[in-house]
Amino acid sequence: MDLLTLNPWWKNGRVPAFFLGRTRRLFNEALSYLEIRQILLITGLRRVGKTTLMHQLIEYLLKQRVSPYQILYFSFDELRWEMDALLKEFAFDIYQGDLQDKELYVFFDEIQKLPNWDTHIKLLYDQYPRMKIVVSGSAQITMWRGSRESLAGRFFDLRVEPLEFDEYLEFKEIDIDRHREKIFEGEIRKHFADYLRCGGFVETLDFNESMLRKYIRESLLERVIFVDMPQSFGINAPELLFKLLEINASLPGLYLDYKNLANDLGADQRTMSNYVVSLETALLCQKLYNFSSNLLTCEKKIKRLYLSNTAFTAALEPRVDFALLVEQYFVNRLHGRFFWRDPQKREVDLISTKNDVILPIEVKIKKNVDKRDLRGMFQFMERYHLNRGLLITLGKEDVYEKNGKTITALPYWRHWTLKREIQKEPKETS
Repeated sequence: MDLLTLNPWWKNGRVPAFFLGRTRRLFNEALSYLEIRQILLITGLRRVGKTTLMHQLIEYLLKQRVSPYQILYFSFDELRWEMDALLKEFAFDIYQGDLQDKELYVFFDEIQKLPNWDTHIKLLYDQYPRMKIVVSGSAQITMWRGSRESLAGRFFDLRVEPLEFDEYLEFKEIDIDRHREKIFEGEIRKHFADYLRCGGFVETLDFNESMLRKYIRESLLERVIFVDMPQSFGINAPELLFKLLEINASLPGLYLDYKNLANDLGADQRTMSNYVVSLETALLCQKLYNFSSNLLTCEKKIKRLYLSNTAFTAALEPRVDFALLVEQYFVNRLHGRFFWRDPQKREVDLISTKNDVILPIEVKIKKNVDKRDLRGMFQFMERYHLNRGLLITLGKEDVYEKNGKTITALPYWRHWTLKREIQKEPKETS
């Protein structure tokens, strides 16, 4: 594959339609970053649309009458080029001028596969003040090798996620009145169950169950574990990583005990700890810390682990309990960082800290919910002087009050009501 194949607009001034896909809500946010000097780092899982987003930005620039010869796209996913050689060929054969002369736009895909990528990008940024740099990575590429420090002040980070449930419905052209959820309860339940299994990956929207599992397992998880991670992280036992994924799929919210994991998998504890960090960095897993007002205490306490997308869990463990899948969905969706468990083993599934608002959330997807299910919530609220909590249920809708503290119970399928409840501003505590 040569540069011309990757940059067909050099010939005809257009991005081929099959590169463009469907525009998502994130496009306008990405577009705003083109106007500023800083590097744009686009991160996200494989197959979520990072490359498509790059091509959409290129198409926008072409429509704004930017010369196609001022735009370079290159993917390090399959090709291995030195940065100097790449820019030299672009300058000599395509741009045909000094790269300092005019505004340029360069798009580098899967940048984490370029050795010392952050050093190369920093040099470009400093050397070419009129060059707009956009890079993508199928990992949290600013989390390792000191890249965040070396690029400090030079970048903005944009995370591309799989489709949210709202977008999923739009892409499937399913019309539901968001203000009349009760009327559409049956439809919401059905589509939400389908959504949990496909995880919002655009390419899977029309797959049957067998195709979906094969795609998630082989095209995504196995590709990342057995190809990407050994290349990017120097992993020498990828089969252990995959086994960790399978264990976590069978036990969503697994309490991390590195000693037991090491014994089960025939490895040492430090390796297990490092591999969990690698899975986090590769965006495949999500670790929750036991909440404390002291961050150092959080780090020392027991932790829980979830896969980062419900499609991973469903593909690796097709018989997974629906209740566990719903719990994982809310952990993933809210980018959870904390749960809570005290010495008496009273627990809260998820402590949301979005916008510095602390909201305890318990997920109870079962037929009957009683006050015993609320003990952990009320205890947590009492300890941290909170007056509001959220209970997500199978069908129960109610309000529970105790000592001036309120827990609102809402069914999981009341998607838009839950969003509004989570986004509420807190009231003053007494």
